[in-house]
Amino acid sequence: MNLNVHAKEGQTQLRRWQIGMLTLALVGEVFLAADWYAFAAVISFVSETLHLDPAEAGFAQGIFALAYAFGMLAWSQVTTRMSARSMLLMGLVGTGVGMVLQTFVQSYVELIALRLLIGVFDAAIFLGNMKLIFGWFPQSRRASVVGLVLAAYSLAITLDFALGIPLSIAFGWRTFFGALAAGTLITGLANWLFVKNDPTEIGHPGFASEGTETTSSLAAFRLLVSQRWVFVTAVGISAAVAAIAGTATWVVPAYVKFQQVPVEIAGLIGMAMGLSQVAFLIVGGYISDRVRKTVVIRIGAVLGLVSALLFTVSTVYPMSLASLFVIAGLSGMCVLSGGAIFSLLSEKYSPALATAAVGYAEIFGMIANFLSPWMMGLFLNATNGSFTHAFLAFSALQVVFVVVLLVLAREASSAKSAIVVRDSAIAN
Repeated sequence: MNLNVHAKEGQTQLRRWQIGMLTLALVGEVFLAADWYAFAAVISFVSETLHLDPAEAGFAQGIFALAYAFGMLAWSQVTTRMSARSMLLMGLVGTGVGMVLQTFVQSYVELIALRLLIGVFDAAIFLGNMKLIFGWFPQSRRASVVGLVLAAYSLAITLDFALGIPLSIAFGWRTFFGALAAGTLITGLANWLFVKNDPTEIGHPGFASEGTETTSSLAAFRLLVSQRWVFVTAVGISAAVAAIAGTATWVVPAYVKFQQVPVEIAGLIGMAMGLSQVAFLIVGGYISDRVRKTVVIRIGAVLGLVSALLFTVSTVYPMSLASLFVIAGLSGMCVLSGGAIFSLLSEKYSPALATAAVGYAEIFGMIANFLSPWMMGLFLNATNGSFTHAFLAFSALQVVFVVVLLVLAREASSAKSAIVVRDSAIAN
């Protein structure tokens, strides 16, 4: 009986810590995405102050993704040797300081420099969050938990538009950036005080798993690329983040210019897009814990193309405000596979390699993230502001992702994971 009581107390303690660590991961993800897309939300205000043309504005939004990708490459080299807590602390403090400096920018060059700096440190936040989740949750629950973390990312985009536009109208975009800087630094302090890397740090045995040995960066890279799964997830991430970046940057301006949507209502459009992503990520994560993840990844890419085509149609034909909200509300279908993408890596690779795999896959996604808004900005410049041509190019990019995934992500029904992770009975 005493043993049973002790086991129940251990279970209760573990659940409380899991909730606490997940909460910190969610808050960290909110500020990662909020700092990233704050510029997209108030792009018109910043462009007016710094005298940016559409191509420059698109480049400023897109260049962040390249800095983030470089950060992923750099942090992935050390992820097997750094703790989740250390990565989160460095990422949040570095990003917070960069956001503080960004409130004082006076030129396009200064803006680009700080977007690059913030992007590098943001990468550490994301990898730290993934390592924290992999350390605290069993394989059977990771897709849904990762889905929640990614949903927090999309919620931040929603809040950027919902709060950033009215705050910038009332007090200026610099005040908006300053508020985000303060929140990021406070979150970094909370992580420094409370984060534990895994259940063993609270005296709990944690989750028994295979392949937890550490390995050198070069050996880890060779092991990762010897299988196709890092490439499958790379393309899956590319499809999703290209859709997020392209729509978050140019849908609101398109609605304002072509559909004559008032600026105040346009903020609500952005909010609807973000809430849609939150809903689809949560539902997709739940599905991905019960359906083969490669199937969910392919379905997600197809749905991303559908969303792109719907937005393209909205730049061709005048529509009612209700129809525009419906399209925005369905746009989150492009990230349905978010939970499946990242949990697939923890399923196919050992715990020692999974976080590094996330980093390497994210690099390709961030390249797409850079290309999407910048490419659309270039088409806008070349066609004298034709959003139709910009969104057609965006849709063509999504077609490429779909075709590649339909071929690359095929998996025999009897196929098994390359790495089998055995969760302890206590975790169930």
